[in-house]
This record gives sequence, structure tokens and C-alpha cells, in this order.
Amino acid sequence: MKKSLLNIFAEKTRKVIRQALSPTFLVCLLCSALLWYASRLNNEYDTEIPLNIRIDGQKYRLTATVSGRGSTILAQRLALKRRLSFTLDELSPRPSRQTLGALAIAPTSLQRAINGKITNLTVVQVIDAPDFVPEVAEEEQKEDVTQ
Repeated sequence: MKKSLLNIFAEKTRKVIRQALSPTFLVCLLCSALLWYASRLNNEYDTEIPLNIRIDGQKYRLTATVSGRGSTILAQRLALKRRLSFTLDELSPRPSRQTLGALAIAPTSLQRAINGKITNLTVVQVIDAPDFVPEVAEEEQKEDVTQ
């Protein structure tokens, strides 16, 4: 039985792919991709990254537009468990219009505070500044309920 032209082409293609994808070739391809990526990390980039912050012990996650070297941005993205801690005095809060009893934090004051803590990146803009809800002591809550 004669092989069709399509079967012959498919067999030759498989043979060429098996030879081209040798382990040595794959290792060299991976090394070249890593070296290219490492060379790009020295460039300056603007991007949005998530930041974990702590304000008077309460945890928040916000998104900020930052400018900096690619390696620094990548390191900040990979260090997601790292939290920047602030006190409420550093952030100049004002009463929130949306949540009763909460304090709104101005994005510009949060931006300045973050720029003071992170030295290698420049925060260009804080996209979603959180409303801070002060923790009320249990004794104060009980007094409010009884009155």
C-alpha cells in the first residue's frame, strides 16, 4: 500500500521537530529567554502594582501607579507579604462622605507617605485609597449599647 503524500509530509515534519527539540536546544532556548528578560529589567517602566499597607494595625490592599526600574517593580510585586506601616497621624485623614464613622485618606497624602517608605520606586498615583474605620474598644461599644 502506498503512502499518501500527506502522510509522508507528516512523518518528515515529526522527525524534524523531534531533532530540533533536543534537550540541548531547549536548555539554550531557556537560557537565552532568561538573559533577554534580565536585560529588559534595567529599563524604566510605569505600571500599576498592588500594595499592602497597614494603618494603625488594620490591613488594607490598594493599587498604585508606580515608576521605576523593572527589577525593582518585579521585586515589589513578588514581596506581597511585605506591608508598609503607617500611623493615622502621617496620613491627614478627614471624615468620609460615603461611610458613617469612617475617615477618608487623601490619595496625595498616602502617595507622599508611601514614597517616603519605598526608596527605589516613585508612586505616581494612588488609585484606590481606602476609607479607614477606626477600631472602637469593646468597653466603648458596651457603653453605647447600654445608653
